[in-house]
Amino acid sequence: MKTIYFVRHGQTLLNRFRRMQGWVDSPLTEKGEAQAKAAGEKLDNVHFDLAVSSDMMRAIHTLDIILANNHQSQNVTREIHKDIREIYFGSFEGVDSTLTWNIIGAPHGNRSQEVLIKQYGLIKMRDFMHDADPFHEAETAAQLEERIKRSVKHIQDELEDGQNAIVVSHGTFLRNVASMYTDKVPYVEQPTNGSIMALDVTNTPTLISYNK
Repeated sequence: MKTIYFVRHGQTLLNRFRRMQGWVDSPLTEKGEAQAKAAGEKLDNVHFDLAVSSDMMRAIHTLDIILANNHQSQNVTREIHKDIREIYFGSFEGVDSTLTWNIIGAPHGNRSQEVLIKQYGLIKMRDFMHDADPFHEAETAAQLEERIKRSVKHIQDELEDGQNAIVVSHGTFLRNVASMYTDKVPYVEQPTNGSIMALDVTNTPTLISYNK
């Protein structure tokens, strides 16, 4: 069995201020560092053969803390993968989250992101954001799906049978990963900072657990 343990990075300044944080970055708060430490302690009995983070500072710092609290995986091979970055929010980067979804949702009759997701599906939000972005740079559904498949396949191919990878990524990215690789959960909630998701990638990627 090949298993990827995905972790959402700890809380950041922009998370705390409820601002859109995709390809922009901000440091972990004290709470975020504590969440990363808790994730590492939860995974302390798991041996990792590969440790991966996105190229965002918040993900790299979270992985540092996790590995410092995992005594089974000393000297593990570390990599940085740009493909597991958060969603690109285009000109909504750094904008207040409520204001952002007011703008995106208005043409569709509802200003609540969660209501829109339940009505249209999670992946469709990427196209809604792209259309609402005045610069039309926000990542589309097709772009995100291709990036997720490519990143999961890359890590899957690096693992041998019986090996595990720890991968630190981002909330909306991981929410979409979970939605793509399960048919048992009709509505996947946003993962909390520092939460853990497990994906069986022995053959066809399949969600094992989420937001733990």
